[in-house]
Amino acid sequence: MLKLYENTALEEKYYKCNVNGLDVYVIPKQMSTVYASIAVNFGSSDTQFAVDGKNVSLPAGTAHYLEHKMFDNPDGTDAFEQFSLLGANVNAYTASAKTCYLFSCTENFEECLRLLFGVVTKPVFSDASVEKERPIITQEIRMYMDDPYWKMHFALLDALYYNDPIRTDPAGTEETIAEITPELLYDCHRSFYTAENMALCVCGDVDPQRVADIAAECIKPSVTEKPLRLRPTEPVEIRTSRAENVLDVATPLFAVGIKCIPPQSGDELMRAEAENEIIVQAIFGKSGSFYNKCYESGLLGDRYSCGYSNEAGTALVMLYGSGNDPDRVYELIKEELDSRRDSFCTVEEFERAKKVCYSSALEAYNGTEDTANAFLGFVFEGGDLLRYTDFLRGADYDSVKARFAAQYRSDRSAISVIYSKEA
Repeated sequence: MLKLYENTALEEKYYKCNVNGLDVYVIPKQMSTVYASIAVNFGSSDTQFAVDGKNVSLPAGTAHYLEHKMFDNPDGTDAFEQFSLLGANVNAYTASAKTCYLFSCTENFEECLRLLFGVVTKPVFSDASVEKERPIITQEIRMYMDDPYWKMHFALLDALYYNDPIRTDPAGTEETIAEITPELLYDCHRSFYTAENMALCVCGDVDPQRVADIAAECIKPSVTEKPLRLRPTEPVEIRTSRAENVLDVATPLFAVGIKCIPPQSGDELMRAEAENEIIVQAIFGKSGSFYNKCYESGLLGDRYSCGYSNEAGTALVMLYGSGNDPDRVYELIKEELDSRRDSFCTVEEFERAKKVCYSSALEAYNGTEDTANAFLGFVFEGGDLLRYTDFLRGADYDSVKARFAAQYRSDRSAISVIYSKEA
């Protein structure tokens, strides 16, 4: 039975039901485009798990490889062609904590939704098809290795983490994907692509009951044992404080990361995310004194961003920028962390940061795609997008200050730099 959830302050709502174990969410929006996404609670960081009493280790890149092969049809065609004939745009992506299959359309929604269910529930793998995909993914891996931002990002994660698989490119390496077989993909699909391990989110001008009815037609209850995810032990300390590479860039690029303690699920996760977003905005946001000081002195340009991320059992703050003296910026970041340990920030800075974060959170409701994606960012962790703004508005200065003092340590930070070949 569909249940209605509302946030009257935001004037937003959604319907939820469970169909044969699958959580179904429908977010009504009076827009011309409908967006649907089936998220699978299986991502690139899920490299070790136990099922049927056996421990399984997966080669890096398995979840991504599986995503690629799920669009194959038994007759040799692929589902991309079928979506195109229906006038829909379809895609998929693999993140560290989940894999998502999605489409947007302005017509033929019900046909597209049935087709999307077919993509995730009817795997077709053969030796020939899996082998055919290997050079395609190899080319993708090589392409990303030449992408300065991609290279910088994963070099930073590799510096921050000792053992956690988040430090590995979701596509894996040429060596690890060579180990992937049809049998391995079938095993992963059987273990993780189950009703209880997936969620459907539809956002747009649709009938919630029709969405639930189609889900009931297409998804069956799971008959396999739920896998137990196994995570390696990860110390709070960082592996190294510096990583550098040389690529074809005009100006040096850099990313600074601060390793934080991962929050629990549910309300604690939403509270931690809200408070950390406020901290990052107050200390390192573009409206704060740190950025303005660095910008005015020429250390930072317009290509600067900062944010907090928690995914797949990890949590970190990341600051991205460009400039000719990355090491000086890094030193200033560490000095800022140390100098604010006791004072944190003024009440005025705190309230301004809260308003900026609240305004940013509202942007998630601007379109069907943004809303659904933001919504799915919480569902596997027991959170609720509609309630997230309540945690932002209710954030307490003393609580946020205590979180900053406990977690934001300069000795748990690292920098990744991409230098120019011509330097």
